[in-house]
Amino acid sequence: MATHTSPSLSQPNPSIISSFSHAVTIKLTTYNFLLWKVQISAYLREQDLYCYVDGTLPYPPQFLPVVFDSPPKTNLDFLSWTRTNQLVLSVLFSSLSESVIGHVLSAITARELWLSLASMFASHSQAKEFRITNLSHSDQSIFDYFGKVKSLADILVATGNPFLDKEFVTYLLTGLGSANESFATSVTTRFESLSSHELYQLLLIHESRITHSSKNIFEPSVNYSASGGRDQCVRTFSRGGRQGRSRG
Repeated sequence: MATHTSPSLSQPNPSIISSFSHAVTIKLTTYNFLLWKVQISAYLREQDLYCYVDGTLPYPPQFLPVVFDSPPKTNLDFLSWTRTNQLVLSVLFSSLSESVIGHVLSAITARELWLSLASMFASHSQAKEFRITNLSHSDQSIFDYFGKVKSLADILVATGNPFLDKEFVTYLLTGLGSANESFATSVTTRFESLSSHELYQLLLIHESRITHSSKNIFEPSVNYSASGGRDQCVRTFSRGGRQGRSRG
């Protein structure tokens, strides 16, 4: 009894490998998992192949159900799935750097490789989580500080670590330091909680006010010094003039 290949198990297109090299321009290292995952996921979805890594298309049985005493027949869906899986597996392996590929050589399906990489970088994320809890604003601009915290948070999410927005807000406030303690207190005592985006906007405004205040404090000091210098010159000149006339 013949079977027909389902639409999701259509014959793989070998040109996928050649187009992949143009669509995904980076190789996975120990430092760029998030960027790599974004590019790879977008490409696989575009090619209708993401189901081979996210587990939504498991492999079919190798043989068709036996009818009476007839010999088992190979399931054509299984053959199609196997070919496409090997194609996706090859694409994934080709995107790994030498420093990474040695850790996942035992993977025989695209799904296994995907999970192995996620597990590998989940351990890296523990160090990232420690780093994010100890990140300090110090002398950075709010733009740079927010960007660093956001980058670490995104990596944690990409490696399967749930990261709530309110946790992100807490880390942001904690790293502000004692110089911004009054601002952090005003935020934490609000009746309504802030999203990370709302907090970012308030931080930018707060930073702008501090910069403006510092500028206003500095400029009168400069003007005072300059006017004081001129007054001193006038007084010295006046005394010199009077002294000169008295000697004459």
